Amino acid sequence: MKRLLFLVSLSLVLLVSACSNTPNNSDDVIVVGLECDYAPFNWSQVGASETAIQIQDNVAYCDGYDITIASAIANGLDKELIVKQIAWEGLEAALNSNEIDMIVAGMTDTEERREQVAFSIPYYASDMVLIVRADSMYVDATSLSDFSGAKVVAQRSTFHDDIIDQIDQVIHQTPLSSFPLLTNSVVSKEADAMVSERPVAISIVANNPELIIIDFEGEAGFVTDEEDTTVSVALRQSDTELLNQINEILASISTETRNIWMNEALMRQPEAQD
Repeated sequence: MKRLLFLVSLSLVLLVSACSNTPNNSDDVIVVGLECDYAPFNWSQVGASETAIQIQDNVAYCDGYDITIASAIANGLDKELIVKQIAWEGLEAALNSNEIDMIVAGMTDTEERREQVAFSIPYYASDMVLIVRADSMYVDATSLSDFSGAKVVAQRSTFHDDIIDQIDQVIHQTPLSSFPLLTNSVVSKEADAMVSERPVAISIVANNPELIIIDFEGEAGFVTDEEDTTVSVALRQSDTELLNQINEILASISTETRNIWMNEALMRQPEAQD
């Protein structure tokens, strides 16, 4: 009898646990995971606004271009959007453990990531730049070759870190976990430069006047594939129907609208990121 009661209790525990880790067991909600720390794609803020959504289990709100895209997806699916703040390196695990339903976090579709998750069509395309101090010896740089011998850093577990080695004789610094840490590294002179996508660089420089963006023309800059400079929604590989639905929604959003949304995100982002 005790064994029977134990098995019944265990079954109930497993059932409750399974339900708690399956956010999409309701047809009415879709849960998105993102850092809320990668402006203008996403950031956290204290106050509410028309575009920001409160982070689950948090008093703060998340806003940014990714939230605009996630909201468009949720509206297209006729679902309520729930936002969950998760560190970058934990996003794929959270998705595959059913903690979230999708990742909309400025994530690039790569062959390595496709082994774990499925990706939508791209929802934004950008290019790569370097950020340096306005008083550094690299302010007049026009090509990657000008950064030979420079200390360059990028975010961990991103292709940004991989392309650093395109700089001849670069001092490739240990990657860091977030863009605020990267920014501090350049501001404090621990690094000479950091790798960034252009929209994020614009955001960082706007909030840190001691920094500037180094642009490269033609073949003078980083060599990247098209997939490297685009970002997509990540989903579980088994969610093929949801993937098709999201692709239809994204395909209906024009390039002009996407650029407007990015410009609006750049305009409304907080003046400073912690």
